[in-house]
Amino acid sequence: MERIGILGGTFDPIHLGHLVPAQYALGHLRLDRVILVPSASPVHRPRHMPAPADQRLCMCRLACASIPRFEVSDVEVRRAEPSYTVFTLQHFTSVLPSSTKIILLVGEDNLPQLPTWYNLGGIISLAEIAVMPRPGGGPCDTGALVAAIGAAAVDDILARRVPSPLIGISASEIRQRVRDGLPIAGLVPASVAAHIARHGLYV
Repeated sequence: MERIGILGGTFDPIHLGHLVPAQYALGHLRLDRVILVPSASPVHRPRHMPAPADQRLCMCRLACASIPRFEVSDVEVRRAEPSYTVFTLQHFTSVLPSSTKIILLVGEDNLPQLPTWYNLGGIISLAEIAVMPRPGGGPCDTGALVAAIGAAAVDDILARRVPSPLIGISASEIRQRVRDGLPIAGLVPASVAAHIARHGLYV
C-alpha cells in the first residue's frame, strides 16, 4: 500500500518553510511520495493576488527537481472551479490505486480554520490529516474543530504532528525582500531565486 502526502498551497513563492517540514513528513509519516499542489487561486485568502499560476507551478517544479520522492501536480491550476481541497482529494482518489493511503499535510496555523473549509467531512473521509509546525501555529484553540469533528478525530490529527524544526519564513516576507531589493538566498532554493529574478516577479 502506497502512502502519499498531499501538500497544497499558494506557494507564492515556495520556500524552505514549505519544503523542510514536508521532507520531515516524508520520513515521520512513512510516506512514499509527497505531491505539492499549487492552487489556482487562494480560496481562503481572497484579498491575496498571487503571481500567475504558471509561474508558481514552475517554481514548485524547480524546487522539487532535486528532492527525491517529491512531485508537483497541476490539477488545481487546470481546474476551472475554485481550488477546494475536497475536489483535489477526489481527483487523487480517482486516479490512484484504491489501496493508496492519502495523508493531507496542513500547517498547524490552519487548524483553527479547518471547520470553515468546504466539505470538511468529505476531506476527512478521503484522507488522514497530519499537521506540520508553522510560524504562528504553536498551541492553538481547537474548540471549533472539536465541535465540528469530535475530540477523538482531533486527537488523531494532533497525534500525526510532524516533529520538524520551526522554519520562520513567510512568503510575504520573501515578496517584500524582493520589492526592497534584498537577497532571498537561504529562504528559497537557488533555482527558485534565479527564476524570480529572471522573470521579475514581485518587484
